[in-house]
Amino acid sequence: MKRSRYGGQDRVSTKAKLAGELIVLGEVLVRARERAGLKQSDVAAKLELPASYLSKIENGTRRLDVIELIRIAEAMHSDPAAIVSELKARLAKRR
Repeated sequence: MKRSRYGGQDRVSTKAKLAGELIVLGEVLVRARERAGLKQSDVAAKLELPASYLSKIENGTRRLDVIELIRIAEAMHSDPAAIVSELKARLAKRR
């Protein structure tokens, strides 16, 4: 039986592969939010989303795309590029 290269029992999800990186991203976002003096509920309200949405991102259990990152950064009055730079630096230290 031939297996598809995109599936099968040995397939590992991207989320699982990036679990450590997603946790670091969450930590960076928490620091940015705290520097801005905001609570999760403040940012979530600005985004018109439930606080649990932001909580999952900050805990590294939910992936986010670049548009979401920009919206979150803007809601925290932070520069998205600064968040990415901090993330890049933190990930480099892990290697």
